[in-house]
Amino acid sequence: MPNRSIRVATLSEIPPGTTLRITSLQPPILLANVSGTIYACDDTCTHEDSSLALGCLDGELVKCTLHGSRFNVRTGEPMEEPADEPLRTYPVHIDGDDILIETDTD
Repeated sequence: MPNRSIRVATLSEIPPGTTLRITSLQPPILLANVSGTIYACDDTCTHEDSSLALGCLDGELVKCTLHGSRFNVRTGEPMEEPADEPLRTYPVHIDGDDILIETDTD
């Protein structure tokens, strides 16, 4: 199935240093604003089924509140145990104030 760009939020909804959980797609997507750059990755921790949007964003790293794993939102890589599987990441495009992500999810 070819990728398509989907509008998921606006820049005004996600100030620098914050995250936003997008539940209109499955799996849910986490948007993270790192110093004005928006990144998108899966919202669910790969160690346990916990929303990463509940955790805090520190630079490029988001921390899972359940067991403390941290993930790089830019690459999806786990940076701290107990998680050892990466998150899926999604290309992000900005069109005016709209945030679009490329996904093969319907």
